[in-house]
Amino acid sequence: MIRSYSSVFYPRQQGVGMLEVLIALLVLVIGVLGFAGLQLVALKNTGEASHRAHATLIAQDAIERFQSNPSQLAFYLNDDNWPVEILSSGGEPSNWKKCMDSSCTDSQMATWDIEQLSWVARNTLPAGLVLAKNCDFNGMQCVIVSWDGQNPAACMSNAGVNEDAASSCLVLEVAQ
Repeated sequence: MIRSYSSVFYPRQQGVGMLEVLIALLVLVIGVLGFAGLQLVALKNTGEASHRAHATLIAQDAIERFQSNPSQLAFYLNDDNWPVEILSSGGEPSNWKKCMDSSCTDSQMATWDIEQLSWVARNTLPAGLVLAKNCDFNGMQCVIVSWDGQNPAACMSNAGVNEDAASSCLVLEVAQ
């Protein structure tokens, strides 16, 4: 009798074993969970990027308003002229078209600008605030836009701009 060595030493496998199926499922589940976690991080970062883009537009708008009304720069840079409490969003301000429908003095225009910028910040950012002041750390002026309830004054100190990863603000320095 002649024996085939292949059948004696290497038995043929007839199907997939249960252990192999379970290992394949485990690898698949780990991959799916990793992908889901990646999607959550991407979603969070997309929201943060959107907030920063809106804050940049608000800060740029503020700078353009300051430059169009240079006689009131000291008024714009006074901390006391900017709202510090988070107001409810929605609706138009009571004097929304005040300086559009009639002429305003420079000081009325500055007050109107601050109301407009504050309204835009709280309606485009979650708990948004805006503030303009002299920078604490250099001779420039700073426009600060914050969101998620962060106090704009906490966005910078004598040491410079707050660069903490949890910081929800944007500081735009202006050199005149």
